[in-house]
Amino acid sequence: MSNTPPTPKMPTRGSLLSGSARTLAVALAAGFLGSAAFVSAPAAHAEGLTAGSRVYWQERFDRPDIHWVDPARHDATALSRVYSIGHEGAVNFLHAHHDGTGESPPKAMHYGRAFPKDAPPLERIASLTWRWRVTQHPAVRDDAWEDMAAGVYVIMRTPDLITSGKGFKFGWLAKPGAKGTRQRGIRQTELRHDAAGGGWVTENVDICALFEREYGKCDGEHVLYVGVVTDADGTKSVADADYADFALVAK
Repeated sequence: MSNTPPTPKMPTRGSLLSGSARTLAVALAAGFLGSAAFVSAPAAHAEGLTAGSRVYWQERFDRPDIHWVDPARHDATALSRVYSIGHEGAVNFLHAHHDGTGESPPKAMHYGRAFPKDAPPLERIASLTWRWRVTQHPAVRDDAWEDMAAGVYVIMRTPDLITSGKGFKFGWLAKPGAKGTRQRGIRQTELRHDAAGGGWVTENVDICALFEREYGKCDGEHVLYVGVVTDADGTKSVADADYADFALVAK
């Protein structure tokens, strides 16, 4: 496997916040999703439906500059301590390795694709699909959500100081986690707690149907952010996972 650091489009300085959920919530609440730091992807990967296409947006990690960002604005050097682009033959993926051991471990960092303009309308999205695999779970104790080898966020409304957010945090947990929990309004949804080392798994989630069960009608809502988190800072252990082939599939 070969790995190269991704080339993020982000400011050069970042907030240093502890805890992955707090980091994302505070960053989104600060309005970063609407900032000029987000750069539109090249035409081959741009959002928006084309004639005969059922894919609104996709990411195959087949180029070093993937136009993903860290909402908390850590610099590229810090980001590269956790995320890199990996290749295995014809398979391209985002590799995530968080080593929470040692004296100066990296912060828990989110990494994803934001849609500040022409955000995908939720009522037109049939599903969010991706592939992932876990090679090492963090050493969680009582709370399976404390750290996770692989997590995927999809945000429809960003939280602020007064209003809770709307969206989902999908987790591949080390063990069964508490059900029905939220973080700043974002619903935590366990997709699996399979053992590490089992190879690639494909997910296909009807995010509009989930949204309607949790928050109400999809009409007028938009997908603002799709991203990942791999973290082991709370448990001071190691988490390792890969992500591939993200897509927002249209109805």
